Formats: sequence, structure tokens, C-alpha cells
Amino acid sequence: MDIDFTRLRYFVAVAEELHFKRAADKLMITPPPLSKQIKLLEKELGDPLFERGYHEVRLTPLGQQLLGPARDVLAQVEQFKAVAAQGRRGPAPVRVSATAYAPSDLLAELEAVLTDLAPVEFTVPGSAAEVTAKLIAGHAELGLIHLPAPDPRLRHRVVARYQGAIAVRFDDPLAEREAVSIEELRDREVAIDFARPNPVVLAGLTRGLNRRGVHRIVRTTNQRGGEVEMASQVFNRHLVAVVSYAPDSFIGKIFSPPEFRLIPVDESTWAPAEIALAWVPERIPARLAELESMVDQIARRLRPVRRGT
Repeated sequence: MDIDFTRLRYFVAVAEELHFKRAADKLMITPPPLSKQIKLLEKELGDPLFERGYHEVRLTPLGQQLLGPARDVLAQVEQFKAVAAQGRRGPAPVRVSATAYAPSDLLAELEAVLTDLAPVEFTVPGSAAEVTAKLIAGHAELGLIHLPAPDPRLRHRVVARYQGAIAVRFDDPLAEREAVSIEELRDREVAIDFARPNPVVLAGLTRGLNRRGVHRIVRTTNQRGGEVEMASQVFNRHLVAVVSYAPDSFIGKIFSPPEFRLIPVDESTWAPAEIALAWVPERIPARLAELESMVDQIARRLRPVRRGT
């Protein structure tokens, strides 16, 4: 039996999404040809791979059995292509994508380190969720993301930990404090808009604040990159912004004297934020050892990984 690799890739996409429209969007095709190719694959195999309902799609027992081997076959195909390409052109550049919402000083340090690790292509596409999507799709080999990692296929190594902080007006009752506990914000309106582009981080922050009795979480901006608008709202409405303690970053400089104070949060009440390099081993089997060695080099060069007091 000859199996078409394209049909195999379509099968894996539908199996992962359990939704033909989402799988088609992921593959950048329309649903009708995707459905046709899946039916042709099922005809070749002699049994259905999916149970199709009006509101849901489920794998049949055969589909469940074939999903793992199908992923393995596709990984071997990608490895074959990578080896062939490397033989023709030499080593391909490592594509590194970083979340734009990491502290800007860390992004600058990472880019400087990467310039010594040729060949590398460095991009800053957007949120950690977008970086993760690029890694899963095989459009990047390494990514800089906020933890927790949203997908179990990701392997990661922490390269920076940032102590939490609050940003307040210069005349705020908390402005003269050397440190604060998160519980002191229970009666305040709190902004965490810097995390809105990353739903996983935003949900984690919200749950953490709620557990400590902080429930008055307000929205200050409806756009990405709205740090200046957030600062304006913090100033005009006497809000408290919960951010990372990164005085040398872009957001740290926005919330700097004389208009603002950036104050560390006691770590016994608020765990540091972790930022990590992440990769998907199944996407880079031929270069896994090379990538993990690069991660070691980057982590050593970015020391100290501890940011804050």
C-alpha cells in the first residue's frame, strides 16, 4: 500500500484539532479538499479514521492506533528533507522566535548572544502563544516564551526569572515602600494588561491574584503594545499595575520617576515570573542535539538569570 504523505499530514492535523475547519485553517487550505483527501485515505486503508457528528469529530479506534505512527513517519520525512537540504546548502539557519512581551532588556541581550551563534534568524512575532504556534508548526526551532508552557509537546529551559513588582503614581500611599505584599492590593483596582496577549499567563495571573483576595482587576487598554496607554490610566485613575521588576526594560522605564514608582513585590507572597527557551523535539529530530547544545550556550551567556532584588 502506497500512502501519500500529504494525506498523512492532513490526517494528523484533523486528529490534533478534531475539527475540519480548524485543521484546514492550520494547513492553509479550505475544508472541502481536506475532507476529500481524508476520505481517499480512509478508502485506501479500508476503514474510517474519524467518526463525524454534526457538532464533533472523534477518532475511531483505527485512527487512535495510527496517529502515533503517522506522526513518527512525518517526523522522519522532515528529517530526510533536512538532511538533504543540509547536504545541498550546508547547515540551515536556526530560526529563533521570541515573545515581544518579554522585558525589552532581556530581548536585547538574547539578540546580542545570538549574533555570535551563526547562522541564526531572529524574529519577535508577538505573544508567547504565537511563538508556541510557530514552534508546533515547525516554523521556528527555538522560542522564548513565558511559562507555564501551554503545550505538552514543548521542552523548555528557564533562562530568566523576574521578581514581581507594582507600578504606582509618585504620590500613591504605597510609593515610599521598599517592597509590598500582594495582599496589600486587596482594596485597590489592579491592572495586568501587559499579560493580555498571552491568555495562559493572563489566566494564571488572574487566578493568583484572586487566591490572595485581589478581585478588582480592571482593563486599561484594548490594544497590543498599549503600555503607554496603561501608564496613562494608572496615573489618571490611581491604579496599581502588576508587572515584572525590570527597571531597565521598556515598561520599567515608562513606570519610572518622577511620575511613577516601581516597587518589588515580596516573593513570599508572589512567585517570580519565569521566561524560558522552548523547542519541540519531534519537529527537529535531525538537529535536536545541535539545538540543545545551543540552548546550553545561550543560557550560560544570559547569566545571571535572576532579575530583581
